[in-house]
Amino acid sequence: GDYILIDKEAHDLRTGDVVLTIVDNKATVKKFIDDRANGQVVLMAESSFDYEPIYLHEDDDFTINGKAVGVIKRPRI
Repeated sequence: GDYILIDKEAHDLRTGDVVLTIVDNKATVKKFIDDRANGQVVLMAESSFDYEPIYLHEDDDFTINGKAVGVIKRPRI
C-alpha cells in the first residue's frame, strides 16, 4: 500500500541504490548491485521475505526505469 517515488532521469546508479526495473515485461523494485566487472548486474530484494537475487546479463531482456528517491507510506488507520 506504499508509494515509491522514482526519478526516471537518474542515470548515475550506484551499488545500493533501489531501482525500478522491468525484467521479462514484469516490474520489480530491488536494490541494484553493480557487478559489471563480472559481466552482470544483480538485483537484491530488501524485504522480510526470502527472495533469490536476480542476475542480469547484457543479453537479458531488462530495463532500469529509474532510481527510488522517496517513499510515501500508506496511512495507518
